[in-house]
Amino acid sequence: MARATNFFHWYGLESRVVKLDNGATIRCWAPKKTRKNPPLVLLHAFGLYGLSWIFQVPSFSKSFDLYIPDLVFFGDSTSSSAERSEFYQAECVVELLEKFGVNKFDVVGTSYGGFVAYRMAHMFPEVVRRVVLSNSAPNKDPASDRRLVEYCGVRSVADVLMPSNWRDARTAFELCFYKLPRIMPDFVFKDYLEAVYKKNTKEKLELLQGLVLGKADSPELPTLSQDVLIVWGDHDKVFDVEYAYKLKKHLGEQAEVAVIKNTAHAPQFERVSEYNKIVVSYLKRP
Repeated sequence: MARATNFFHWYGLESRVVKLDNGATIRCWAPKKTRKNPPLVLLHAFGLYGLSWIFQVPSFSKSFDLYIPDLVFFGDSTSSSAERSEFYQAECVVELLEKFGVNKFDVVGTSYGGFVAYRMAHMFPEVVRRVVLSNSAPNKDPASDRRLVEYCGVRSVADVLMPSNWRDARTAFELCFYKLPRIMPDFVFKDYLEAVYKKNTKEKLELLQGLVLGKADSPELPTLSQDVLIVWGDHDKVFDVEYAYKLKKHLGEQAEVAVIKNTAHAPQFERVSEYNKIVVSYLKRP
């Protein structure tokens, strides 16, 4: 973690803790000095935190002023509010950017972070310019959860996203990669479990329960007015690639799909160069 922190500093970012009016306190990596580049917000997956964008910072920081928050109850972000939905997360991120004086930005969200990005785009169309969704299925349904649970041989999605032991943590890692690196000692998963999954456990479970998307009684998913890039790994075992094409059909002509071959749920880790090139090229379009 210390190395990642130093790495972010090297690329002109500093860690800020911002108290919001809605009860949240957000840790965010933000530019030490703004360079008048387009602002870009990066939203991490469930169970991770802002530093997980370490492989994107060198590439993205060349063209954008980066804002990389820990979502509420991940990393060092917390809240006194009882709200747990992705709507609340969206409100927190937008208010955070307001505190930084940023009133128009692009947003990239992966998995759970994509759910938050989608809500931000729908709720605040005047501030969200373009959206990139990475292996994120806001159009998911109960069937996708059932398939995931059956594949992993567990009782619930929470058992996958919040492993209680290092073996389950390894299973979570395997979901993210098309091919997990051959040499991956067990202590990696044990250390990761302690660092990421043993903090705010109760609140994270409440976030899963409070998720509005993807339930049998969920309201119809709204469309978006923004241009949307949908990036997906073709071997995603969490959200099948079919959800990418269904989402594109739902959003219409302003959405496009980019599928990365031989990649699973985390192309930003597994195919760093290709992923970064796809996202940067899209966001640099006039």
